[in-house]
Amino acid sequence: MSVSQTAEYALRAVVWLARHWSPDGGTPQTSPQLAEATGVPSSYLPKVLQPLIRGGLVAGQRGLHGGYTLQRDPGELTVLSVVQCVDPLPRIEPCQHKDLDVHPTLCPLQLLLSGVVEDTEKTFAQTTVRELLPADSASPTEPSTASPASTSPTPPSAAARPRR
Repeated sequence: MSVSQTAEYALRAVVWLARHWSPDGGTPQTSPQLAEATGVPSSYLPKVLQPLIRGGLVAGQRGLHGGYTLQRDPGELTVLSVVQCVDPLPRIEPCQHKDLDVHPTLCPLQLLLSGVVEDTEKTFAQTTVRELLPADSASPTEPSTASPASTSPTPPSAAARPRR
């Protein structure tokens, strides 16, 4: 089970914004900053951010001190919330082939696929955005002990997984 490119980009953006989040709003990140830090094409970034804004997960502020900020505590925001906001996971319909000769073959396949989606949803629902932050990111309650040289703009989702 894989998520769409849009959902992956949204997760990258949200994780980056979470690195700059604080209970009082955090540091706004501009579109160029987000695009460079996450590897999301700048021309595609608005398509990624708009559903997050509509869903209340991200806020955008225009002007001199504008940019994007995360609106929810990363420790309470789940991966599932982000994915469902931008590109919901597909639901597998119950077997509709009971009258066909292929019923014994297709129904078990549909059950398997439905189980994969359910397992993915469960994992995403149990994983918070804070859990995706690099170890050197400071949380609002504990200061960072990382040296400036150890921080990297590479989003964890890109660094942690091999590309297909």
